[in-house]
Amino acid sequence: MHPDVAAVLRQAERLQSLMDEQLHKMNNQTFTATDDAETVEVTLNGHHHLTGTFIADGLLRLGAETVETRLNEALQKATDAATKSIQLDRDRIDAVVADITAELPNG
Repeated sequence: MHPDVAAVLRQAERLQSLMDEQLHKMNNQTFTATDDAETVEVTLNGHHHLTGTFIADGLLRLGAETVETRLNEALQKATDAATKSIQLDRDRIDAVVADITAELPNG
């Protein structure tokens, strides 16, 4: 096999491995957050889908507006954590792709 072809195949395998790792992380990672009063807890998965919600006993008696506010607060915190995580992942992936590109023949 030509050395340049072998180098490209190695880098393709490296990229595939990186993408597999990222997909595994997205399929298994969760982000859980509460409102400041810790009366509502939400969990998002690695795809940013809501997978769990907890509302403390008695909170519903405070009315829909209070529950909505606290639920939105918890959702915002979980979303912020998930967004920060995905940005770090993107930065890491971009760095690896840049490294792979630099290592390719004629790169």
